[in-house]
Amino acid sequence: MASHISGLLLALKQWQRAINKLGKKGKVSVSREQQLANAQQQVLAYLKSEPVAEAIDELIRQAIAPDGTSPEELRAILVKHSQPLLSIELQTVHPLSVNPEDLEAIVSVFLRSPDEDKPVADSQELGTFFTQLSQAIPREYQATKDLSRKQKKRRRRDLTLGTLHTILGVGLLAGNTQLDMISADVSYIANASYILGGNALLSAMKNLIGEVEDVSAE
Repeated sequence: MASHISGLLLALKQWQRAINKLGKKGKVSVSREQQLANAQQQVLAYLKSEPVAEAIDELIRQAIAPDGTSPEELRAILVKHSQPLLSIELQTVHPLSVNPEDLEAIVSVFLRSPDEDKPVADSQELGTFFTQLSQAIPREYQATKDLSRKQKKRRRRDLTLGTLHTILGVGLLAGNTQLDMISADVSYIANASYILGGNALLSAMKNLIGEVEDVSAE
């Protein structure tokens, strides 16, 4: 199962790279579009595979148990003592090559957003979210071509953040299915991963429709 999760995380990284090429100068070539389509299908194939789907569903079951950490409790932990948790999270999504600042950006948005107790119902809904985001991001890049330079820069920054939230949203839920290899306190971390990952996906959805709150000025 570990190889399937690692494969999914690497596929997410390839998808992010294909998305990033859309923001480069010049027309979007057929080659770029094909690379993106292939990367998207690879991610979806992993998400639909039985080992990955079962692992993610189990993590969600642990996370939504009645004795699980609530979003309010997680907020308090992240405000007062976030580094131990974030260090573990970075280990579980290592193949994504994200840096601490990337994860801290996810946490920052979560701390400013309304609570979502159950942001993702199961692995099937996770796949649906990824599909919607994969289809929306190229469309939104295309829509920036008629914007002014300042508007285009701001919108593409939003799209970059939305892409980051997407890979970390899926990555946290998938990568943390292997927490027994990293941490003894599996149930607590799994719950935190579910809340952060699920809310990152919701933030990505808002970002894509232009409703994400700009936190970079603070």
